[in-house]
Formats: sequence, structure tokens, C-alpha cells
Amino acid sequence: MLAVLPIAIRDSTRAVTASGDLPRYIDEFTVPTPNAAPLAITVDKHGDVWFTESNVSKVGRFDPSTNSFSEYSVPGVGDVWGITIDQNGYVWFTQYSGRGSVNPGGSIMAGGHGRLGRLDAATGNVSFVDISTVGSFPIRLIADRENRIWFTELLGNRTGVYDQTTEKLTEYEVSKGLSGPADLAFDQDGMLWFTESFEGKVVRFNPQTGESTEFSFGSQVFSPVGISIDNQGHVWVADHGGNWIAEFNPQTQTIIRYLTHMIQGDLTIPNGLLIDDEGRVWFSEHVGNAIGYFDPRSQSMIEFSIPTGPISTVLWIALAPNGDVWFTEWSSNKIGVVHADRSVPISLQSSQKQLQLEPGKEASVSIDVKTSRDIGGNGVLEYSWGTYNPREVSVSFSPHNPSLAGLADVAVQAELKVSESTKSGNYTLGLGIEVGAVRVWTMVQAQVVPATSTPSSQPLLAFVAIPILALAGLGGLLFVRRARRKPSA
Repeated sequence: MLAVLPIAIRDSTRAVTASGDLPRYIDEFTVPTPNAAPLAITVDKHGDVWFTESNVSKVGRFDPSTNSFSEYSVPGVGDVWGITIDQNGYVWFTQYSGRGSVNPGGSIMAGGHGRLGRLDAATGNVSFVDISTVGSFPIRLIADRENRIWFTELLGNRTGVYDQTTEKLTEYEVSKGLSGPADLAFDQDGMLWFTESFEGKVVRFNPQTGESTEFSFGSQVFSPVGISIDNQGHVWVADHGGNWIAEFNPQTQTIIRYLTHMIQGDLTIPNGLLIDDEGRVWFSEHVGNAIGYFDPRSQSMIEFSIPTGPISTVLWIALAPNGDVWFTEWSSNKIGVVHADRSVPISLQSSQKQLQLEPGKEASVSIDVKTSRDIGGNGVLEYSWGTYNPREVSVSFSPHNPSLAGLADVAVQAELKVSESTKSGNYTLGLGIEVGAVRVWTMVQAQVVPATSTPSSQPLLAFVAIPILALAGLGGLLFVRRARRKPSA
């Protein structure tokens, strides 16, 4: 459930000697107002960064060309989880006050008042549009091609739209249960997609007809939050109840999970997600304290550790016109940027992209670690496994700490063993190397088959391992439910 669940944090500090010659990928900037709790974030067409200060009822602006801040007061109090810029340059945001008070970054309680706010930066004037549903908790919002403002209601169980031309706000009921509508995005056909974070689902909504299609992830995605749609129509989500981002193909109804690092057994809890102009899928790691991206073309992932730690509570991210990725640090009172144009001089390739494994038996994978310049020192090899139980697989590397001096080209042997209790199905294995504040990963799709079975000739799709944290009653198969939504006043 987003950022409000108590999570045990363990120290993830590890001895990694190589890093002296790597670029500085992340810069951070402290918000002028103390304890402001920066939360939602976006970037306008000029490259200015806009963000909400949820604890002090302000909207902030940061100019990267001068490294200067401006702040705008917002009347009233309330959590501000969403922010966007419309076609006229107005800054829109969501605001929710639960019972007249605010707990910054996580006051999810029933009975509060929700509204949309609009800031005119030229004058500093702020106006509001009230949401009639009591306890709505408007969370994320986005402008469409017609400059209408669409939003989700986390507790109101609705999505809604405000038409700036007619000045009319319309709400659509999502489902009969409490599904937790969260982040939202448009696809290339103008269809609105949003996540249902409490039920492990995504919804495709037709703004023209009001028809919606609901897709359940079953046990494969516990709590989808951030969402974006690529140019193939595939839906990408960040699983805030897991250790991965997931790719969903609505045509084949298959899901593949791509893994982040593990924190001594703890999950990294991805939250925000977006796709850049190169097709890379960026995401934030709430507990992992990192910003990363997955490149579908190379099946590789890179994670950049946030300098402030061990946890800065990074939640949302935003894409700048120059390709940089900005983020907020709620508990550290900072905003930060990943400089996307600074290359990572390390690559990792596995000899196999697909494996067939039998429980209790060993298998081998060869890995090639290369550097494009002298980094110096050694890296640390590690692995990640696509279930809530990382003990289902063990991996040993030889060498475990390859030297990265000079133009390194190191052959590594990975020995894998799947536990006898691992269920048959399709999984993802991440093989990675940690070098200073950077982790580089390659993904291997692994099919676990019974020891007596005949090797399958079928292609790997997506693993169906059942996580121990899955919501009760959710099955392992995808299903689609179509429903006609009727707008409410």
C-alpha cells in the first residue's frame, strides 16, 4: 500500500573497492524549507523542476540552470501526491486532508476532503476544484490531449476528469471493492491506464465511451503503483510489494518480472516508473534507495544508488526534456537528478538468456564482464531471484570479486542450484556486478521443470511463482473483466 507500510530496514553497506574513476551520476539539492517532505515531481518543457512540499503546503520550483529554488504557498493542509503541467503551463496538483490534519507523505485515512489545485506561476495565484466524493484521496493526475485533467482516487475507488473548458468534474466508479487506484498514464491510442494498488490489477479506460477493461496480475504482482505504456502497447508497472518491475502484454496476457538487487533478504519496493525516449524503463526504489532503468533491447538493468542513505524515501520520478530523471527524497528533504547522458563503462553479458533447471540439481552460466576504461579495484558479483523467497536458488561465482583494472575482460563462471522445494514454472534470474554506487545486471529467464520431465520445447513466457505475500484469494492466472462504467456527477 504505497509508502505507508512499516518496513524493516537493514544496513546494505558492502565493501566494494572499484569506483574511483566512475562519473558522478546523481546530484542532490536540499529544499530551502526544513522538513518540507518533497513528494510529487514533474518537469516542464523548459526543464524547470516542479515538486510538492507535502508537510508545509507549498509547491516548489527548481531551475537547474542556476541551481535556484522558488516556493509557492498553497492554502490549506493535506497530502499532495500528484503534480503535472497542462498545455497552458499551469501547475496542477492533488490535495487531500484527512480529518483536518496531515501526516506528510502518508495520511491515508477515510473521511477526508479531496481537491485539485491549479497554480499560476506568473501570478502565484492558486485555485481549487473540489471533489464531491467524501474520503476520495486524489493521488495522481495527468493532462490529456484536450487539456482535461484526469486523476485517480486512492480511497474513493474512482477515477475522474476535470474539463477546463466546461469547468465540469466527472467521476467514474472503478470497482465495487476497495481497489486503490494509484498512478495513471495514456497509451498511443489515447486509452487511459491506471494501477489498482490494493488488488494487483491494471485498468484500461476508454475516455470517449466510459468502457473499462480490468486485468488481474494474480500472484505475480502484489501492489502495482507506477505505470507507463511503451510503443508496443506493453504495460510496465512498479511492484511496490516486491523486488521488481513487470512487463505486461495485454494481447498475450503474459507477465515478465525484471529484478532489482536484494538488501540482505529485504525487498527494494519499486514505486515510480516512466519510459524515456530511448525506450528505457526507469523506476525508483523506495527501500532500495536507488534509481534504475531496464533496457528491453539488451535485457540489461542499471541501478544508481542515491548518495543520501541508507534510505531517503524516494517515491516519484519525472523525465526532463534533456533525458535526465529527477526524483524527490521525502525523508531527506531533497530533490535529486540522475544524469542519464553519463555512460556506465561496465557491461555484463551471460552466455545464456534462457535456462531449464531441475530442483536439487546444479547448472552453470558463463558471464563476461567488460569495462571500456580503467576503473581500478574490484567489483562484487551478486544475484537476485524472482520470488519472495530468495533461498529457492543459490549462486556461487568464480571469481567472486573480479579485477576491473585496465580495460578488463573477465570470464566468470556462475554455478546455480535450485532448491528441491521450488515449484515448477517460469522465473527470472538476475546476475549482476556492484561497482561503487552502480549495479549492472543481465537477466536470464529460467524454467524450472520436474526432475523426471522431458525438456520442453515451448518458449519461456513469464514465471508464475506464488509469492508468500500475495493477497488472499488472488489466483495465479490472469483474467479480464469488462464493465461499462457510468459517470457520477
